[in-house]
Amino acid sequence: MNGQRINLNGIWLYWLDNNQERKTDPDHLKEMEVPSNWHLSGLPNHAGAVWFKRKFYVNENLKEKESWLNFEGVDYFAEIWLNGTFIGEHEGYFQSFRLNTTDVLTNGENVLIVKVDSPFEEPLKAWPDRKRLIKGVLNHHDCRPGGWHHTFGQSGNTGGIWGNVDLLVTDKIVIDQLKVTTESLIDNSAQMKFNLNLTNLEEKPVTSNISIKTFYKGIEQTSLRDKVVLTDLNNNLEYFQKINEAHLWWTWDYGDPDLYQIKVFIEWRGKSIEYELDFGIRTIRVSEDGQLFLNDQPLFIRGTNVIPAQWFSAYQEKEIERDINLMLEANINAARIHAHITKQEFYTACDEAGLLIWQDFPLQWGYIQTDEFMNSAKKQVIEMVDNLYNHPSIYLWCCHNEPPTGSDSLDTTLAELVRKNDASRYVRPSSTFKEHPYYGWYSGGVEQFIAIPGGAVPSEFGAQALPVLESLKEIMPDEALWPPDWDTWAFHNFQYDQTFHVAHLDMGDSLETFINNSQKYQYRYLKYSIETYRRSLEKPIFGLYQFMFMDCWPAITWSVVDYFRRLKTGYDAIRIAYQPILISFDVPRLEVVNGLNIFNGVYLVNDLNIGFENAVIEIALEDSAGKELMKKSFTVDIPANFKQCLVKTDYLSTQWRIPKEADPGEVVIKGKVKSWDGKLLSENFENLKIVTTYAKEYSH
Repeated sequence: MNGQRINLNGIWLYWLDNNQERKTDPDHLKEMEVPSNWHLSGLPNHAGAVWFKRKFYVNENLKEKESWLNFEGVDYFAEIWLNGTFIGEHEGYFQSFRLNTTDVLTNGENVLIVKVDSPFEEPLKAWPDRKRLIKGVLNHHDCRPGGWHHTFGQSGNTGGIWGNVDLLVTDKIVIDQLKVTTESLIDNSAQMKFNLNLTNLEEKPVTSNISIKTFYKGIEQTSLRDKVVLTDLNNNLEYFQKINEAHLWWTWDYGDPDLYQIKVFIEWRGKSIEYELDFGIRTIRVSEDGQLFLNDQPLFIRGTNVIPAQWFSAYQEKEIERDINLMLEANINAARIHAHITKQEFYTACDEAGLLIWQDFPLQWGYIQTDEFMNSAKKQVIEMVDNLYNHPSIYLWCCHNEPPTGSDSLDTTLAELVRKNDASRYVRPSSTFKEHPYYGWYSGGVEQFIAIPGGAVPSEFGAQALPVLESLKEIMPDEALWPPDWDTWAFHNFQYDQTFHVAHLDMGDSLETFINNSQKYQYRYLKYSIETYRRSLEKPIFGLYQFMFMDCWPAITWSVVDYFRRLKTGYDAIRIAYQPILISFDVPRLEVVNGLNIFNGVYLVNDLNIGFENAVIEIALEDSAGKELMKKSFTVDIPANFKQCLVKTDYLSTQWRIPKEADPGEVVIKGKVKSWDGKLLSENFENLKIVTTYAKEYSH
């Protein structure tokens, strides 16, 4: 929204009061920094209402002006008074919203009061299956404070005025929103659509001159002018423009995430306003079988699930930049914003970095099915689309994560609303348990991934791992650390049953051993499952979303990067298995005897939209001292967007067997892919152990 901004961030007064009608000062006021989540600012675990008060001064000529209060984020219910007059309310945690204050704002001192209510939902009645609050994983999930526990699962309430607060002073014509859509790409040109929403608060129709210009790296690309008569309060204008020699927005592995700037100028009666935003030129299409096409090019998704922060006010630009860089270094090209909506700055960072986004609406598991809830969900899902529309990184909207039986009507209704408001992206009603194969963690074993479960794009899979010792000491009180106090560990999301009865981990006799065993398990789990998916030639796999990347609070979870952003070894598993060009070994067993094949096959995967002729493949077997027991090389052509089996062995194969003279002990298979001129394109390895049998004459 355009206009002059007066920032209202800073120290606000607050008080707690169960009297829902009381807006006068109590006897004792405390101070809190705004923006902030109150959990981080003196009210840990508080649930319920908090009253906030802020005095501010205006020294502006307000004649023939409009004024607005703009909130970038309030969690969850907000009621607002200015100078004793009720001016509006809002429900939701992620949306920015504004309220008109023209009739009550004064020159000089003004008093703003905001009641924020982030309530506790009653266990076993509302919680966990008949929830009312639309907050997704921020108030119900395995990876939040207290996990899904009926008593403790609502700990660490996220309530508060967590986003910026501004007073805006505008003219009578206001630019509410500009939506930019890439309609089509033909040759090197892009057909663009600009939807411009204006509010006209003049007392009579206004003739306005509208100019819309686009820029690429500061150089003007297109310009259009129009003269319109704004007769109504709300005016929706639609324009089309062709951009020649278009620079497309790509993921980082396919090209450059080029961004344009658009500027809108409106002139009327000697007044003028200006509005600008960044956008990307790109098209999205998903085929019936699940293949994503970005700018008409097939793209394989190497994704992860992210919940970057539990309390948004502490998640700033520096932390966002760090997380984006960690994902890029792990060869990730897509992030699923898991069952919540995070800060706008995160989406902007993904736009600039070339990271695709699967965006969930914040519905997680079960909710009450009432008209009141349905109406709130419908309103908020449209607000999600409107708030995030211009981010080119977002390619998919999903309306519900892991819905229980009986949610079809809710999810279908929301999906239809989203499609109506955004025809440019792929829309899914839900992400179900069927596409979340957790073999090796909730049931079965990791080897079951050989069946390629979860459909064409498995959107969750993973295993927990303990963080490094330094982090564990910061997470747990000393008395709970070792031997573990399992109740304290469970509050921090550790899953005892799955760790010991499905994954069958050995604790060992020290915390260091337990950490090592846990991280080794996660490493093998992720490397095996991801490479098995990516090697698949029998079933079409168009992408993966590992669960999950980072922790949103001090916890023990499925993350590969802990809350303090220290890496687990599982991070390396993702970095290796997600190489755009991947050489991968299908290893049937980790302990082998002399004379057996060292692998069933060697596979080469190329996710890129470019090919490589006369690439060199090198495969070597080395012992623990680095001595080469075997080395072979050959050349292949690597087509774009292609996977192939380079080597296939069976019981008759002889050239890929463990040498009979090799001593028992640790060995490693190493594979490298190089371009014809020697540039390293990919490298991978698998650790094996040569063992002896009970009788040498029976070994082959």
